[in-house]
Amino acid sequence: MRNYVDLHTHSNVSDGQLRPAEVVRLAERKRLAAVALTDHDSADGLAEAEAAARALPIRFVRGVEISASFSGGTMHIVGLGIDPANRRLRSAMGRLVRARQRRNPKVVAKLRAMGVDVTLEQWRAWAGDCRMVGRLHMAKLLCAKGYARDVGDAFRRYIGAGAPAFVDKELLSPREAIEAIHAAGGLAVLAHPPELNYGSNARLERIVRSLVRDGLDGIEAIHSEHSPAQTRHYLALAGRLGLLVSGGSDFHGPDQLDNRVGLPRVPLAAVEELLARIHC
Repeated sequence: MRNYVDLHTHSNVSDGQLRPAEVVRLAERKRLAAVALTDHDSADGLAEAEAAARALPIRFVRGVEISASFSGGTMHIVGLGIDPANRRLRSAMGRLVRARQRRNPKVVAKLRAMGVDVTLEQWRAWAGDCRMVGRLHMAKLLCAKGYARDVGDAFRRYIGAGAPAFVDKELLSPREAIEAIHAAGGLAVLAHPPELNYGSNARLERIVRSLVRDGLDGIEAIHSEHSPAQTRHYLALAGRLGLLVSGGSDFHGPDQLDNRVGLPRVPLAAVEELLARIHC
């Protein structure tokens, strides 16, 4: 009997380390009941992952993680059960990819003005086989060059929101992100609420209520970086607001030991209602 799922993972189509099929096979080795691939702003790995899952006793859920505008923190909306060929969703993802491409040279210029010896070519090289060159790769480059102790330090000191080399990119509004996911037949889930930097639980509830008015379907109550108290609060919030519950590891690759496929354990029973509404 398989009793656990992971509905938040990444491959090298965005900023992960493994190919989409390898992520699925890893989830199968963990004996999960279901796994979703939710690459940042891209559905290009879903066909490969789904093909791998067909030969295995694991349910595959087509997903994506979309960046949305939010003042004071980072907002990501995970889409689960999407049609990757949907024109509206593909158009939205294309906008975000182009915005990232415009942003990256500006980040490098700011870093170099601070005396940090990095180039756009080095950033691209550090991304390796990843098709998306993102800030996580720059953070790893800064660590490798000795400018930061770890990825978190790189974001805090250099490239995270509010840091000297941070450059915001064009984002979709939360409503645009949710509507694009719905147009593709998916469910829209607020990912990792702590990244909103919401400050108080009362403010978080106001934020989530606003998203519910925009059409939000669920909240990622269980995540590798949530404390037990946070998980309990998000589960209670989902219950009060009638939201579906989701959860996952936010796995990016073997290098990130704190984000491993299948951990934390997301009980199948906790997400059964969500999975019942997904038709893929």
